[in-house]
Amino acid sequence: MLRGMDQRLSVAPVVPHFAAAVREVAGVTAFYAGGSIGSGDYRPGISDLDLVAVLGAPLGRPRRERLRKVHRTIGAARLHCAYVPVTEIADLSVKHVNWAHERMFHRTLSGISRAELHQFGVTVYGPPPGDLVPAVSGEALSEAARVELRGYWTGAVRRSRVWRTDLHVDLGLTTVSRADVTIAEGRLITKREAIDRLPALGVPEELAAEIRRRRAGERVELSEPEIRARAVLVRRIMREQLDRLLQSPA
Repeated sequence: MLRGMDQRLSVAPVVPHFAAAVREVAGVTAFYAGGSIGSGDYRPGISDLDLVAVLGAPLGRPRRERLRKVHRTIGAARLHCAYVPVTEIADLSVKHVNWAHERMFHRTLSGISRAELHQFGVTVYGPPPGDLVPAVSGEALSEAARVELRGYWTGAVRRSRVWRTDLHVDLGLTTVSRADVTIAEGRLITKREAIDRLPALGVPEELAAEIRRRRAGERVELSEPEIRARAVLVRRIMREQLDRLLQSPA
């Protein structure tokens, strides 16, 4: 940990190490950690590292290749980073270089990610996020939450087998709980808050407790009949909540 570094980074020492490694390689002028690190929800080995690097100029092919090597050398599987040129940062429609799931591809820096930087963002180096990243209005944030639900989760509820996995159960229910507040009120809540309010969305208390235990790092063993019953229940809840949250505003 570097002197003067935000103490929230102490839970993930790979972040300042990685931020220093890509600074010259990618021409990074500002580096931020978003998501669970800033909100206090980060769980080592469970949570993803959601990072944003602001660049002085777009990445050319040589720098992309050097950057790819840095990621592979660091070898942090849950480390995700968006590389956003400062000249393009105001345009939500532009796709930028991203590293996630151990590969490089292009996607936009979503309204949710931008709002998280403003609300929870941790500055590793450079000016504060609010100085570079345009603010997201409550209306735009609500629409960004709808876009997230339409993108992956509407397709996931069409597939029955994915709901047998802890990953889809935990992430799916947490996502709709967070989206429920974001769409209604134009603000973000933490994953911890989202889990606490799951019973209000029809999730049984025992299932909410199961999700909470896994997020704390506990191993929860279920029998095959329990897994099947849980999959049917969660898929139904997800379908009902998506139908409600994605209906056209009155």
